[in-house]
Amino acid sequence: MIETWFISDTHFGHANILKYEPTHRPFNNLIEMHEALINRWNNVVGKNDKVYHLGDVCFGLANLGLLKFLNGDKRLVLGNHDGYPIHNYQKYFTKISGVRFWYNYILTHVPVHPLNLEGRSDFNIHGHLHSKRVLLPDSLEPDKRYINVSVEQNNLTPINAQVILDANK
Repeated sequence: MIETWFISDTHFGHANILKYEPTHRPFNNLIEMHEALINRWNNVVGKNDKVYHLGDVCFGLANLGLLKFLNGDKRLVLGNHDGYPIHNYQKYFTKISGVRFWYNYILTHVPVHPLNLEGRSDFNIHGHLHSKRVLLPDSLEPDKRYINVSVEQNNLTPINAQVILDANK
């Protein structure tokens, strides 16, 4: 059975991400981080599974080549750091967009404003915030309409779509 997965903010090749997120990326160097990301991805994603990468794939064009080691039919929702010419991404992703809809979810890199959910979608699956979450106004409680799939939220591993669907019934 083909499964669907979500992930964001792999930041392959980004040395400073190790400094910005030391709790969630406790690696001595990028090689260790790359190996962990690839291994954790491939331990859950099958060869024919569908993976939505919600942006900020890599820093440094050469690091896009790491995607050939990742299982699945990869689709990209562009992030704020995905600024290379589109043909570079087309080698590794079967579909590329700025935003996508999946059932009653809107897939983006940056969380959308709550007013943009009204009448369009019940939930926003996004990245960009890394270890942070969208909070309810005047609260420290996470806003359940927002599902952050940055690697820091899921032990550097893609999250299965069924987990998201079950949590939002």
